[in-house]
Amino acid sequence: MRTVRSLSLAVLCLAAAARAQTIDPFTARGIDLVPVKLTPTMESGLALEGGELQLTRSYFFQALLDFNVGILAAKNGDERLGDLIPFRADLHLMAAYQLHPRVEVSADLPITIGQLHNFGLLAAQGFTTDPPRAAGLGAPRIMGRLQILKQSEFPIVGLAAVLEARFPIGDTFSFMSDRGFVFAPRLAVERMIGPVRLLANLGWRLRTAPGRFINLYVQHEFTLGGGAIIDLPNFSRFQANQLIAELNLATPAEAPFTFTESEALKTPFELLIGARTQFAGNWGAQLTVGKGLGSNGYGRETIRFALSLTYQHTAEPDDDDDGIPNKVDGCPNEAEDKDGIEDTDGCPDAREPDRDEDGVPDKVDQCPDVKGPVELDGCPDKDGDQIPDNVDKCPDVPGTPELQGCPPPEEEEEVVLESERIRINNQILFEFGSDRIDPRSFKLLDEVASVLAKNPDVGPVLIEGHTDNVGSREANMSLSKRRAKTVEKYLEGKGISGKRLRSEGYGFDKPIATNDTPLGRAKNRRTEFKLVEEVEKKP
Repeated sequence: MRTVRSLSLAVLCLAAAARAQTIDPFTARGIDLVPVKLTPTMESGLALEGGELQLTRSYFFQALLDFNVGILAAKNGDERLGDLIPFRADLHLMAAYQLHPRVEVSADLPITIGQLHNFGLLAAQGFTTDPPRAAGLGAPRIMGRLQILKQSEFPIVGLAAVLEARFPIGDTFSFMSDRGFVFAPRLAVERMIGPVRLLANLGWRLRTAPGRFINLYVQHEFTLGGGAIIDLPNFSRFQANQLIAELNLATPAEAPFTFTESEALKTPFELLIGARTQFAGNWGAQLTVGKGLGSNGYGRETIRFALSLTYQHTAEPDDDDDGIPNKVDGCPNEAEDKDGIEDTDGCPDAREPDRDEDGVPDKVDQCPDVKGPVELDGCPDKDGDQIPDNVDKCPDVPGTPELQGCPPPEEEEEVVLESERIRINNQILFEFGSDRIDPRSFKLLDEVASVLAKNPDVGPVLIEGHTDNVGSREANMSLSKRRAKTVEKYLEGKGISGKRLRSEGYGFDKPIATNDTPLGRAKNRRTEFKLVEEVEKKP
């Protein structure tokens, strides 16, 4: 009976601190014993949200199994008796969708599929109460994420506001759901430094009804966490590999960062380490291992394992937001009118005359009687070097914009190592509006890889992506970053260590020629390789 007396004393003290709550602490529950939830948001951490969002109409699905061992301890004074809940397995069905360039919505449906209890520990001390059920529904979560600052616009950090709501329709008696609504507003901060993304979250968890069981009391909490995501080289079929590490903490608002009421007001504190990959197109997987820090109990599990299967679709840039990606949109800056007539060409039907029906109005079409892409002012490009035939001096042979469409002399080396850069005497071509490398540029990139392999002391090398000014700044900034990252991954696939490579995109912020002519725009669509040390020495 000594345990019951000590627990009862803790309850009486807590009742005074909680302004004489009338709920019976021996029968009330309303506590979710896994308070740190893994996030359903896109391109984020494990439990932390990122400060950068995806392109509109990107979406994400995840089926996640979360196993927690030792999540509710029983103690008699300083003596640990064992775990009242030694094991729990949850299934989370998650989804996220990018509604707008600055707005993402996501949801999580948690289902406890297996839970073990050891309430005989209480009975052995002379106290009996009904044990929790083995399976049931948790508290569904809905989240919204609003982009406040983008790192491409504000070069210090990316910043997003996150609002989470948990709905108390789950099994509150069996420790699967809170007893009331939970609102969790927070700020998500992100900073990218080379291959590393630093994340931080700071917020507040507000409960409309407290949870109580014996001496445990859970209500409002301040939440904070920090972590890092490290991009790893591709390996065989495993792409977009990442390593993640996080610390997450929630401290009671009644007594933040103190242990005065530590027997009643617990502070969940957890270390999470994970790895994720994509192995079949959009399909991927994520493995998470966690450990509660400090004495075991609520929010400080003995060990945690989570495994998930993911599917993510990243939308192509769509500047006019008509649902037709720029690369196939005949009018990328003018929305399709969706009137049932030619609704797939991306152009409104009440447009200017277009004799060759290539989607470029005659008044701006430099070749109004011959079809050509909008990126080339409506002119054809027979040799596919992205220099229109009307200004290409060698229209039947791929060439460079510096030589007005003609190829460099055969005796000239395509890749030259210089003191400040690796100079390439040809263009690395990508599909219009995409980060997919044109296969004709593989040979040139192989030469770059060969030069790096023959000069192992050279580097790190900064791969810079640049675009012309067709489209919005945001879309071009994203495109240039993705193109630079694609080149980086290609070189890694050729055996170049990721430690020697960096990538960054600058959109159309650093032109080397006018953007008023097709030839000038072709010069600005470029990839450069600079030696990082030399770049950093410049003022």
